[in-house]
Amino acid sequence: MNRILILSHAASDFSELLLRTCPGAVFVPFADCADVCTDDFDALAILGGNGESSFTLPPYLRVKAEAMAAAGKPVLCEFVSSFGYFYAGDPDRMTHHRMVVRSSGLDGLEPGDILDGHCNDCISYYFAPVCEPILTYHDYVCAHDHVDTATLKNGRNALWMYGENVLVCAFRLANFRRARLAPEKRWQSVLTYIASFLAGEAVAPEFPAPVCTFAKGSVVRTSGDVDEAVRLGLDWFRNADMFVNDGHGGVREGLSHHISAKNGVQRRANQVRTDCSGETGGAFLFDWMNTGNEESLRIFESIEDFIFTYMQVKDGVHRGMMRWSETAWLTCYQDDAARAILPTLFCQNFTEKGSRHFADAVEACEYMVNTTGPNGLRAARTDVANLTEDGMKHLRENNSGTSAAHYNGFYHAALILCYRAGGPEKFLRTAEAGLGSIMALYPDNTRETSETEEMCRLILPLAALYEVTKKPEHLAWLMRVTADLEKVHHASGGYLEWDTGYRANCSRREAGECALLAENGDPVVDLLYSTNWLPLGFAYAWMATKDDLFLEKWRDVAGFMLSCQTRSDDLTVNGSWTRAFDVSRWEIYGVPHDIGWAPCCVETGWTVAEILQGLQFMKIAENR
Repeated sequence: MNRILILSHAASDFSELLLRTCPGAVFVPFADCADVCTDDFDALAILGGNGESSFTLPPYLRVKAEAMAAAGKPVLCEFVSSFGYFYAGDPDRMTHHRMVVRSSGLDGLEPGDILDGHCNDCISYYFAPVCEPILTYHDYVCAHDHVDTATLKNGRNALWMYGENVLVCAFRLANFRRARLAPEKRWQSVLTYIASFLAGEAVAPEFPAPVCTFAKGSVVRTSGDVDEAVRLGLDWFRNADMFVNDGHGGVREGLSHHISAKNGVQRRANQVRTDCSGETGGAFLFDWMNTGNEESLRIFESIEDFIFTYMQVKDGVHRGMMRWSETAWLTCYQDDAARAILPTLFCQNFTEKGSRHFADAVEACEYMVNTTGPNGLRAARTDVANLTEDGMKHLRENNSGTSAAHYNGFYHAALILCYRAGGPEKFLRTAEAGLGSIMALYPDNTRETSETEEMCRLILPLAALYEVTKKPEHLAWLMRVTADLEKVHHASGGYLEWDTGYRANCSRREAGECALLAENGDPVVDLLYSTNWLPLGFAYAWMATKDDLFLEKWRDVAGFMLSCQTRSDDLTVNGSWTRAFDVSRWEIYGVPHDIGWAPCCVETGWTVAEILQGLQFMKIAENR
């Protein structure tokens, strides 16, 4: 086996892997390599991927490295800006790009197999030789895990041979583990290939455990199983620094998809959103309701005060409007506003103390009803900038809304719960009309992300509607959607993304909001837009109907949530859930095209808090 000299800024995942795999390998930091004798080594690995930018070899080191290459010794140039007669400028950020296997020489991989480098950087070289690449980079590859290479355009070489014995890696690979490159097994094949190239013989590296692990096959046997998942999830908000001023300033949106390939640091999405804040408060409200934890009640009330004090318009034509976020100050998305105030409505409906802000929640519902058409459907959003009093009257008197549950499902649920707590009857009439309009078109109502999303978002409002009206027609709607969900149910307990005819607005999109789904049948579960809504929906449906069908469905999907909850030594992700989960590989993986909410993102509200509310509400329902 070759004796390998490893040069880098500092120790990395790859250097440690080589040291464990190849006896005789030696690591020397760049800062200490001036006097290193390269004649003592049979191979050279230059790992530049854990530096600030691509690494430029100093002349004294370049002479030695190129002499090793000229002698026929294996040389790896990882994220190195110049070698031989090729060189480059600054690397490019590759945020919506994926790598595709082009060579048949990687064990376990076939040409066309896809790998994700996440938020990586890639060097584009001048005077690079024309060669058969091993991996190529492409933007917006619309496939889950394999693509026909004949359809690929405008690629750039990512991993390739320069001559017979120099392997060039044009992207950051040094900290592959910390960067959470996916899918894990495919990257292990690439790394094994590179390690074997350097060793001069086939090697079988022992790979470290990934940053994120998952308890595959977890089931809900006792309430203690759920309690542990809830504890981890609630702890995540503090560990990841999601509270602003301890909740008095709201809650940050979460973690973005962007994970630094240099060091594995995941970028935080710092914007404070009303929906994320309210939903997070709901998760802590339910904890107080179940455990009596006064700290959780304090957090809920702090967030609730923030929402209704600062994020609600208090006077004028738009009195009652819930602001979308601290930046979209005069925009109202009704479904987001509804999820912000739903915890207040749960508090009013299901606790003896009630809520100090119920009257504010009524005003929020009044505003939205006053901008909703006779058919109970509201436009996707309203903006104060172009909505006069006459414009509000026009919305109220004309059917101009969207039939997507994405925009109306939780809005209707909020109206029903507000009525249930003592709000005006027109709230119930509006919700009943709106859900009737959607169900008259269903399953061909408008879709935003997927058909699966539409079904998932209908369970809670339909359950709440039946609980209040007890009309057989409303129960039939609930049972129909529940039965249809079985078509996309997976044995894991999750629900696969599906979109008949690919009619969703975000289906197969580029450079905007984009679904995770490439092809129906892909083994991907969406925990931002779809399956995340089901624990709460099924728990409420059981309370409303007392049909054990919903109890079993809740146990099934709750078991899935326990199975795919992130476990990690990194406390910024431990206890969280991400948007995408591949149930065939049991890891975070999916089409990364969405402009802001790609597979690795973690939303405080939509994902983590909603799942936590759903896991906890069954205990509340059992005590009713």
